[in-house]
Amino acid sequence: MSESRFRYLEIGGRVRRRAAARTEPSAAPVERAAFRLAETIGSYGTELGQFSTPGGITTDSEGNLYVADSRNERIQKISVQGEVYGLGGPGLFVCPRGVVVDHSGFIYVVEQGASRLQKFGSKGQFLFAIGGAEAAQPRFASPTAICLDNYHQVYIADTDNDRVTCYTATGRWQIDFHGPTSDLALRRPQGVAVDPLGRIYVSDTMHHRILRLTPEGRLDTVIGRAGPGRGELAEPRGLAIDPDGGLWVADAGNDRVQKFSPEGKDVCCFPVSATRKLNLASPSAVAVDLHGSVYISDSLNHRILRLEPAGEER
Repeated sequence: MSESRFRYLEIGGRVRRRAAARTEPSAAPVERAAFRLAETIGSYGTELGQFSTPGGITTDSEGNLYVADSRNERIQKISVQGEVYGLGGPGLFVCPRGVVVDHSGFIYVVEQGASRLQKFGSKGQFLFAIGGAEAAQPRFASPTAICLDNYHQVYIADTDNDRVTCYTATGRWQIDFHGPTSDLALRRPQGVAVDPLGRIYVSDTMHHRILRLTPEGRLDTVIGRAGPGRGELAEPRGLAIDPDGGLWVADAGNDRVQKFSPEGKDVCCFPVSATRKLNLASPSAVAVDLHGSVYISDSLNHRILRLEPAGEER
């Protein structure tokens, strides 16, 4: 077995984390359209529990939070109890921008700075890398986001190649998506998500819209258009699917996140109006856990926010 290339460094203290409300899923999910700030995680800095321009975020089946701490060139894992671990080591990551964890605990990281995908076991053992300076040929160009489907296929927003590319969990290339037609070609995509039906959502970032594609890559629908209003987008980035089937979008250029219904109708945005406490600055990613709590990577404020449905008790 390969030697672990991660360095798990538990800090003596903990960051404050308020556990998300645990509720049994209903037989027919009710669309949640109002959310409130439940907690703020982290602040600017280099210590564990602090961030510098956090990028992609994800949660695992146990509720642990993973953050691509981009400028600190590491992944941080924060348990439900608030224990913080640094995942990385000298020279391991170069500006990691996306992270995802599968149901078995395998960890996938995409690095914008190294143009590379790395996969690790649940204990940190290195499994394989695709791309990067050591590869026989370039595979990615500044990738910025990653997600998995129900079959553990890996989808990567290969930003500077203007495409989404798909690999199996063992690293075999499957298919590229450049856009369904020449009129709908992607331009610097920076977000990708796959819903339970296998439909692929892509942030067509510089066209200020989201494309939903069939599993074969045909156009299903277009969500949003350029602008500052509700249902409009400006340089959308990270995407996530919630338990309602709704689509969350990190609407980076408008300094907010928005939720859309599966049909593409705008449901809500956060914040509804900016305040000093709730003034997002270029949010780059969003994640939703199994219980419906929403995490926002508030990148230029160097923190993670957690939202909960407004009707739930704390």
